[in-house]
Amino acid sequence: MAGSKTWGTTGLLSTTLEKYLEKRFQEQIFTSRVLLWILQSSGRILNADGGVSLLEPILTDEAPNVGSYADYDVFATDPNQGFGMAEFPWRQFYGLIHISGIEQAMNMGEAAIIHLLSSRVQQLEETMSETINKQLYSNGAGNSGKDFDGLALMIDAASTVGGIDRTTDAYWQAQVTTGVGISTGLIGAMRTMYNDCSEGNDHPTNLLTVQTVYEQYENLLQPQIRYTDTKMADAGFQNLLFKGAPIAWDRFADFGFTDQSVATAETPIWFLNMKYLALRKLANVWFKAGDLLQPTNQDAFYKNIRCYGNMTTSYPKRTGVLHNAADITEA
Repeated sequence: MAGSKTWGTTGLLSTTLEKYLEKRFQEQIFTSRVLLWILQSSGRILNADGGVSLLEPILTDEAPNVGSYADYDVFATDPNQGFGMAEFPWRQFYGLIHISGIEQAMNMGEAAIIHLLSSRVQQLEETMSETINKQLYSNGAGNSGKDFDGLALMIDAASTVGGIDRTTDAYWQAQVTTGVGISTGLIGAMRTMYNDCSEGNDHPTNLLTVQTVYEQYENLLQPQIRYTDTKMADAGFQNLLFKGAPIAWDRFADFGFTDQSVATAETPIWFLNMKYLALRKLANVWFKAGDLLQPTNQDAFYKNIRCYGNMTTSYPKRTGVLHNAADITEA
């Protein structure tokens, strides 16, 4: 289906759609789902330079030129090692909105066009928000490996991510535990995972899980100590606190472990440290409205909205996942 840029009487339609879509999508997409909101509110949706891939600077070892000395001892001067780059692929994502020629002719003026398209824009932003949200929990294998990489890939101990093989590079492994067979209780298992992800004053900042596990945790708390994070609550997300970190639930928090099209029976708790996770974006193509196109063989107009980017991690060791949390036996 060939298409061409349209001008003249469709100019108002094109400019109205471009302003309306780009502004609305930026406002709506990242405030409607808890993981997307966490990324935005933590300042972790970051611009990235262009290039063949997304490069993330990482530390792989300690600096060698550190230690005690006495009097005239010679300092070690070996070149510092332990620096590297993780390399992540770009991913592309789009949504499409359309209007027929007769609809355009009957709705002249900016207000009329917005009124006509409001339900279609709402449908598109809801669908795009849900789809991106699901992908950011997944391992990136969906749609023949074209989906955004997500938590199931970033927070793992065995897969290759960023071009680094975790089976041979232990520093790149996240903390991974299964709840099957654990008899210390849910809170005890969560405490151990939280501590495994911590070092000094560096701790998980957010926990995410599915509804059943969230309710399981809620039932274990005393009513008078069910504290919440007010910032997250003000954004409309139910949450409780665990060691000062808000825990919230998302019905797609278990998406993508075995089948990219449906949620599995997996019941994870994700332990995130937002210092080390980011959604990298190409600034000039991030929810960018394309040209208004009219196919040569159809009385209709189409406009796409696109974004290029991907999720990255810089230090998986400070993140973790407690698999099958619903299978933990209470002590």
